[in-house]
Amino acid sequence: MSIKSPQFITRRIWIVLILAVPFLGLAVLMVSAGAGQVAEPPAVAKIHNVDVFPITMQSEYVSQSLAYGRVEATKQAHAGFELAGTLLKVFVGEGDKIQQGQVLASLDTQRLDARMLELNASLSRAQAEARLAKLSEKRVAELVKKKLESPQRLDEVRENTIAAQALVTEIEARKNSLTVELQKSQLIAPFTGSVIARPVDPGTVVAAGQPIFTLQQEKGFEARIALSADDAFRLTLGNTYNLSKDEKSFSATLKSVAKQRKLNTRTVDVIFELNASDEHLLPGDLVAFGYTKNVAEQGSWVPRQALISSIRGLWSLFVVSGEGQQKLASRAVEVLHTEQQRAYVRGALKPGALQVLNGTHRLVPVQLVSDTSKSHHRVYTEK
Repeated sequence: MSIKSPQFITRRIWIVLILAVPFLGLAVLMVSAGAGQVAEPPAVAKIHNVDVFPITMQSEYVSQSLAYGRVEATKQAHAGFELAGTLLKVFVGEGDKIQQGQVLASLDTQRLDARMLELNASLSRAQAEARLAKLSEKRVAELVKKKLESPQRLDEVRENTIAAQALVTEIEARKNSLTVELQKSQLIAPFTGSVIARPVDPGTVVAAGQPIFTLQQEKGFEARIALSADDAFRLTLGNTYNLSKDEKSFSATLKSVAKQRKLNTRTVDVIFELNASDEHLLPGDLVAFGYTKNVAEQGSWVPRQALISSIRGLWSLFVVSGEGQQKLASRAVEVLHTEQQRAYVRGALKPGALQVLNGTHRLVPVQLVSDTSKSHHRVYTEK
């Protein structure tokens, strides 16, 4: 039997220590890492405090709606000449103010002036022939009276006098017609207002009826607003209503309600006559008309922060019952109408049930809560 030397024993002890120390260190680290991570289960679950209000059912709600329309000029015209010709002069430009009866533009009238000279000459000759025919008639009448001329001759000269006078009348009528054409060669303002556009410049050959100016009345604006037929015919003609633009309110009188529905929008146009003193309004401005109507739908007003998004486009509310610690229950509702701070809903709601007002993001169904509200006797009506 061999006896091991002390050096051999010492070496084995060092090897065991070198292998054991890392394992012991790892065990100590694992124990230290897990220390304090497992908390003892609470003896009592935390109870959330919630504010509630009783649900009050209503048979209808008042809907506030806003419709927009445009300001229009009462009179607007595309002014042009009734005759074709060359545009000679333009006396006003875009943006200029005009007065009723003012000359706006004129055509070149050289050809008409020449025709007028020709007609004046023809009229002078016809008048001379008519005077001569009358003198001849007078002389022949005296000769017939003296039995020196036959009655047949008198009839002939009388007819000649009538023909000569008819020619004078014809030329005068042609001259009057030409005078009208000369007057039509000047474009006259049909009303007092302003020039919006002038698409044609002097020297242009224009056709009959071609627009030379776009004119609009300076005052007397209207607002045209499209409403549903039910809302439109609920208004009263002649009544004063409030319109607004850029948060500035002004009054307007209901002038008319169209008796025809637009095919593309299925709406009816309502025309408001605006006050003449509203100088800040211009044609083309957008104006708003706010109105209310009663909608017969049973439901309840709830604060918007009490609504919880649910499945399939629906919403839900948390409700509790009784006093003290209670469990939450979820009730699916449909939103019928919304305003800035509240919503009108219908669904599986019972009158008097207590709805949770806020903090719904921290709650889940069947959770225990504590009702701390002191105002169960009040009804939620904040707007």
